[in-house]
Amino acid sequence: MILDAIELDETQPVMRVLPPLSAQERDAVLLSLTGGSVIDWTGLAFKDQDEVGAFFRLWLADTSRDAWARERVRYVYNQAVEYLEEHLGLTFPAEVRRPKDVRDAFTRASVRVGFNRNRVLYCAILKIVHVINHLEMQELRNLCAIREVDLIALANERVQRAAMTMREEGFPLRAFYGNRKTRPSVMTKLLAKREATAATIFDKLRFRLVTEHRDDLVPALGWLMRHLVPFAAIIPGESHNNLLSDAEVEAALRDAPELGRVLQPGAVQVNPDSGDVYRVINFICDLPVRVYDLPGVAPPANRAMLGEAVPVLVEFQVVDSDTDVRNEAGQSRHTLYKARQMSRVYERLGKSAGGKGR
Repeated sequence: MILDAIELDETQPVMRVLPPLSAQERDAVLLSLTGGSVIDWTGLAFKDQDEVGAFFRLWLADTSRDAWARERVRYVYNQAVEYLEEHLGLTFPAEVRRPKDVRDAFTRASVRVGFNRNRVLYCAILKIVHVINHLEMQELRNLCAIREVDLIALANERVQRAAMTMREEGFPLRAFYGNRKTRPSVMTKLLAKREATAATIFDKLRFRLVTEHRDDLVPALGWLMRHLVPFAAIIPGESHNNLLSDAEVEAALRDAPELGRVLQPGAVQVNPDSGDVYRVINFICDLPVRVYDLPGVAPPANRAMLGEAVPVLVEFQVVDSDTDVRNEAGQSRHTLYKARQMSRVYERLGKSAGGKGR
């Protein structure tokens, strides 16, 4: 099912000088390319509290505006400290255990000069914060008992709003569109995969961003990390990049801090049905959506306990226009991909691709 497409208006001014990425955004881009895990990181790269606040807003928690959001981040931080004290026997200085502002924990975990024990402790706490946030988002989703189709609609709406903003800002785009797999498509993919469980289908909702030029690919990833995708929501081991070379990434992120060079890439299984010359950058994320935007779902009295956001798995594909054209030609075109996939289904059902029994 093809969702709304954002096409570039040829009369619209195009941004010629793209805004530079922050240090944290450069690390986020590398994470989207390698499929590593933030649990393996040894530091962050937030410059100040404003950058941390912007990161919170990607999680749909505006600490500058909403008292419940400030209570929420404090509550999760305290939970993380308690876990480390009670289950791992760690002890914390008072300034680490209860910072005046939780945003300070993020900026102090970003100090990269020499060895700093407090920075290590802040990092340990924030890793547990990430795990707790993930668990509680899932718990809220289960408690609300919301239909998947409604959550997908919320995610689609959030991405489409971002796409419109991207176009209005003049980012050099050719297209930004999404599609949702139909039930028969999901069934076919499950039959073609060895892991025949719906949990392994990450691209039920997928968006493709087509840039004007190849040099726009890394800035496009950076824009997504700045305006839409919290980098910690990227699913480890599910990123794939066979489009940009290491040299191109290094050139685009030449000022990236040391952290970017120690990210551990996850083991990505290449889709066997894709053509040999198919090139793309793609990553999967748990995109937060505000559950109380749905009619009939009222926020609880104390939102600080579970927040407002629940996760929806979304795949993003990023490609430049020339590569997009090549991908739709020859052995990589979609009709041949579907034919190879269907042939695999026939094989697994005990028949040849021609439909005759063995």
